[in-house]
Amino acid sequence: MPNGQNSPALRAGGAMRSGLCTCLVTGLMLAGTTGASASAQAPNPNASTVDAPQRASGYPTPGQPAAPAGDDQPSTTVAKQESDVRVATLHAGLSADSSAELLEALQGGMDPSARMLAETVQINAPDVLVLTGVSYDESQQITETLNQQYLSRGQNGQTGMQYPYTFTAPTNSGIDSGADLDGDGRIGGPEDAIGYGRHAGERGMAVFSAHPIAEDEIRTFQEFLWQDMPGNAMPAGRFSELEQSVLRLPSTSMWDIPIEVPDQDKHVHVVATDLNSSPGSGALDTARNEDQRRLVADFVSDSSWYLYDDDGAYGGLDHGSSFVVAGGLAEERELLDFSTEEVPELSTLLEGDALQDPAPQAITEEPLPERRDPASDLQATQGLDSGGAVRASYVLPAAALDVEQTGVFWPAEGEFGYDLVDPDEPAAPAGRLVWLDIAGS
Repeated sequence: MPNGQNSPALRAGGAMRSGLCTCLVTGLMLAGTTGASASAQAPNPNASTVDAPQRASGYPTPGQPAAPAGDDQPSTTVAKQESDVRVATLHAGLSADSSAELLEALQGGMDPSARMLAETVQINAPDVLVLTGVSYDESQQITETLNQQYLSRGQNGQTGMQYPYTFTAPTNSGIDSGADLDGDGRIGGPEDAIGYGRHAGERGMAVFSAHPIAEDEIRTFQEFLWQDMPGNAMPAGRFSELEQSVLRLPSTSMWDIPIEVPDQDKHVHVVATDLNSSPGSGALDTARNEDQRRLVADFVSDSSWYLYDDDGAYGGLDHGSSFVVAGGLAEERELLDFSTEEVPELSTLLEGDALQDPAPQAITEEPLPERRDPASDLQATQGLDSGGAVRASYVLPAAALDVEQTGVFWPAEGEFGYDLVDPDEPAAPAGRLVWLDIAGS
């Protein structure tokens, strides 16, 4: 734990997940980085909505028709083997004018966007979920509220998901740099934040896990300076020495979260990250994104001798580590300016020897090429206002991991769950859930 920080407290509430995954393990201590919190939640016999996942078939999530009756498996999802571990990521797009305002909107479990997000998660039932694009607050109550009032409560007839273990920490989004980073002659505002944001924590991340988190081994990389990456792409002469001394490379952060997976000799490291450029991003943001992707590639490939974490420890994952990279690795503007294969440093990451790209596609009876926009990327995870779709979120496992199956939750119009991804539905999540199953022993 970084110097000068207080240990986060254990929170009561929550229970072991039931339903699709029964192979769970109990017990965990806490960990964190600057303001970070790894939380293990004990069963609460008085909380019926947690201990017994609810069924609410007569109470559909806003924008979504009632779930089909019976036990028929929708064609837009794939059942997971009990011994497998499903890891997923989803870009939520949950924010407000302040973290306090978002928290207030979430209280009571009735926020339409959060309910549709929760239903999306429940339909796909990941054991480990990396949620990006969700505001962070210092007390970690947003993560707690999402877990207890949305994910654990069955939405629209789905079974509530029980995630006894969570982790969240500050990101660089919205943190005032005290410098004129955008070069407009004024200091302050979202463009001068270390990572774009109207307020600190606007674009954060959270990890939810059905399996214990090895809290003593968590590493966060929020404070790594861009200038400290060898051969960095920072434009020469663009920033003063003072500005370089405060400009961190991650526009949000990068986390290494070791998960204690049953029947695995080693922990599976979930490497979570997300890119966060300003809406009017240009060449500077592209350069920064390039180096953030290289940071991930170096971290998982034993090439990050230069990289220090927020505790001051150097280096990346040990050789032979099991890992899954999960989160946002490309942005809409980049994917429109380049073909998928030509996005700077992205193809290098995907083709690296350390990891594999399972190339997940939509689970659907109507393939993307047969839909109204045949130009859509077959691995798309984010719809565009123009009607197209691009691949922005990724789950990339270590090359040595055995991947059983993988997919993107992207139902076609008329298929089960379409309203959860309908671009005309304002409460639908900003991204599409993408997942993979690590084969169990």
